[in-house]
Amino acid sequence: MEETDEQTIEQKIGNDPEAAPLKPPRRTNLKKETKRLGEMAEAAFLSKVTALGFGISKPWGDSERYDFIVDVKGRIFRVQVKSAHSVSKSYGGGYHIDGGRTRYRDNYTADEIDILVAYIVPENVWYIFPTDAFLKMGGISIFTCGKRTTKYEPYREAWHIFREVISKK
Repeated sequence: MEETDEQTIEQKIGNDPEAAPLKPPRRTNLKKETKRLGEMAEAAFLSKVTALGFGISKPWGDSERYDFIVDVKGRIFRVQVKSAHSVSKSYGGGYHIDGGRTRYRDNYTADEIDILVAYIVPENVWYIFPTDAFLKMGGISIFTCGKRTTKYEPYREAWHIFREVISKK
């Protein structure tokens, strides 16, 4: 009986050369998992914005292109939150953020959102993109450190953008 238990353990950890390789468990509900990760990023945004002293509201349902309404000194912003939870597997790595355009929808427009926020979860880093930065943005790769930091560095932790937009209007 002990041999059977040991064989099972060997097979589980992949040390049995005669055993067929184990297949990873199939991800049957990827959409639900992705939605949950997005919800976690939205919860982090809610906490961050509240700590900054901004007012924040969440629209009812998922029908709007924005996730939150942020109130800064009486000025209302429609904010879309995007997140990356792991380094991209594509060449070069970095963190991939979907800036709006997919095969199912067009880029975000200034009529739909005012600010796009990207949260790099493993690094706990936020990127705040004003309208002129995200209008032509599709999928982007953000590199948070090293020689390959991206052109998006000016938007890293740029919470002041909320206040600057107010002063421009």
